[in-house]
Amino acid sequence: MWSKFQRLWQRTSSHLLALALFLSLLLHLVLLGQFNFNLEDLGAEQHVIKAQIALPLPSEFKPSKSVAYPREKRFILPKPAQSIQPIPDTPSVDQITPNSAVSEETIPSSTPEEIDQYQNEGEQIAINTNAYHYVDARYDVRTDVNAKFDDSSVGKASMEYQLLLDGTHYQSRSLIEPKGLVSLFVPNLLQTSDGLLTSSGLQPQHYSYQFGSKKNKTFSADFDWPNQKLILHSVSEIKQVDLPDGTQDLLSFIFQFMFVEPLHKMQISVTNGKKVGIYDYSFEGEEMVPTKMGNLNTFHILRLSAEGDEKTELWLALDYQHVPVKIRKTEKEGKVYELLISSLKTEKPARPTP
Repeated sequence: MWSKFQRLWQRTSSHLLALALFLSLLLHLVLLGQFNFNLEDLGAEQHVIKAQIALPLPSEFKPSKSVAYPREKRFILPKPAQSIQPIPDTPSVDQITPNSAVSEETIPSSTPEEIDQYQNEGEQIAINTNAYHYVDARYDVRTDVNAKFDDSSVGKASMEYQLLLDGTHYQSRSLIEPKGLVSLFVPNLLQTSDGLLTSSGLQPQHYSYQFGSKKNKTFSADFDWPNQKLILHSVSEIKQVDLPDGTQDLLSFIFQFMFVEPLHKMQISVTNGKKVGIYDYSFEGEEMVPTKMGNLNTFHILRLSAEGDEKTELWLALDYQHVPVKIRKTEKEGKVYELLISSLKTEKPARPTP
């Protein structure tokens, strides 16, 4: 009896052991299968990381929303126009007024008493009968008066004078041309003067001032000497004023020094095409001016505005019949513009003018 029970227990234990082994094996398979599935996820996660450093993605790959890819617009270069910045301290259109000879000079309004006094001071003077009958002066336009004579400029200018073949009529012309970026928004400035050569020097008959195509910056003057009247033309009006003896325009004023010594008379009646007034200037001394032509000995003359906050200066070459070799305009805001000569061509008459 006991022996039968023993055999039955052994068989039952074997079955239980077998069952335990089977359950253990099944559990291991499940665990191993779960681990392998997680390894596949990890592999996919590694693939996503590679995609973030710009490796090519399979077409069927669909990243999750949490993956952030670089945007192409981060690599778009700015448009060229956006890189151009405004140039600091660039003169505006109305600020470019480099000198009295080629700019809209401020002319003081004179009272009738001042004009009468000027007329009474008039006198017959001896003029230079061997004055140039042709002048072609070229200048560099500068805004830095401390710059060397061969430094870069913001523009170029020219002033020309010619006595015609008849020996009694003259023509003159002045032109300022900005260059570089300034020329994109600043137009040319043109002045002309023509008239007669008399026993007192130049006697203008017509003067014009034109700043680009601006109608409100265009002026002219007609000199009616027999009737002693000056007719002034602008876009808004035509007016007539008294014409004092010896009146010059802004351009003939410059070349008049070839005929009459600058220190002979320090007061001149001048028109700028808008009005006429008395122009007082002073002698500042003799100065040596360095230029591309070499060192030039000059007379330095100065004219202050009535308020004293603007001034115009001329350096007249002693060896070139007082042709201006440097012209400087200082405005009331402190801005300074200067013309410095770069070349000069002249011709004397074959014989002195009678």
